Amino acid sequence: MENFFVWAVVSVIGIRVFLSLTGYPQILPAEDIHIAHTLFGGFLMLFALSISFVFLNREAKQIAAVIGGIGFGTFIDELGKFITKNNDYHYEPAIALIYIILATIFLISRVIEKYFTFSQEEYAVNAVEMVKQALVHDLEKDERSLSLKYLKKASQDNPIVIMLEKALEKIQPIPNKNVSFFHRFRNFLKSLYFRLIKNPNFNSLLIIFFVSYSTVNFFQAILNFKTIDSFFEWGHIASTLASGFFVLVGVYSIIRRTRRKAYTSFRFAVLVHIFLTQFFLFVQNQFSAVLTLAISIVIWNTLQYLISEEKLLSKKEKLYLQT
Repeated sequence: MENFFVWAVVSVIGIRVFLSLTGYPQILPAEDIHIAHTLFGGFLMLFALSISFVFLNREAKQIAAVIGGIGFGTFIDELGKFITKNNDYHYEPAIALIYIILATIFLISRVIEKYFTFSQEEYAVNAVEMVKQALVHDLEKDERSLSLKYLKKASQDNPIVIMLEKALEKIQPIPNKNVSFFHRFRNFLKSLYFRLIKNPNFNSLLIIFFVSYSTVNFFQAILNFKTIDSFFEWGHIASTLASGFFVLVGVYSIIRRTRRKAYTSFRFAVLVHIFLTQFFLFVQNQFSAVLTLAISIVIWNTLQYLISEEKLLSKKEKLYLQT
């Protein structure tokens, strides 16, 4: 979901900057025909849906999320044309409405993720999903243990659950010999990450980086607005302060040696920057907004990876303590 929304924001800002730089070109020279780019957004969303229909592996979902996000951003970018009588693409409140729509859908998805509990059937399905991934890549010991843990929480009256449980208990973890380049690269990153976190200077460098990131954003907001007298200027300052707050929470978590909480706080800081600060930056200065958005996307993707590795590490530690 985060991939989808982040790339939707990238799509909206990228399209508007491209059109501004190129003078709003027409695809066809005919005066009575105008092909709106919202059509391309529809085709991209169709392509993303087709990927999710045809392919069953987790990587396909990630690709579909990115393509679908770009498609949704391309589609909703022309909102101004559909809410005004004169089809005004440049209708000023349109981009604010676009961001409100994206942020609202994102928050709803977060509420669903946080407050909805798993049913017994869903635990069983998640266990099957992990076994399916094992067929594509390999079956590691901790993955098998986690699948068995999910099956224990599923209905024990279901004969399929019982059969899967018995089969997983008998199967020995066997690495897949035909490992793809993507999987090898992921294993390389994993080993690199483990070496990094063992370095005594890692936490200090992380704190310096994110404090610097927050400080630069704050001073950029101050320098850009010598006199704060508009909604966009107040919004820029407020969103920058909110992002800085999450950075401080992350720094505190790093000091307390809880890396996963720190990464999560840093991720919230970057998401606030992408969804809110970038909007106000884009209104004031399109070119600087594109540069800072690109940097934020790289940082956000890095944090996503670090959080996923911390989750795997914590699962391995729990399994080790149980054994």
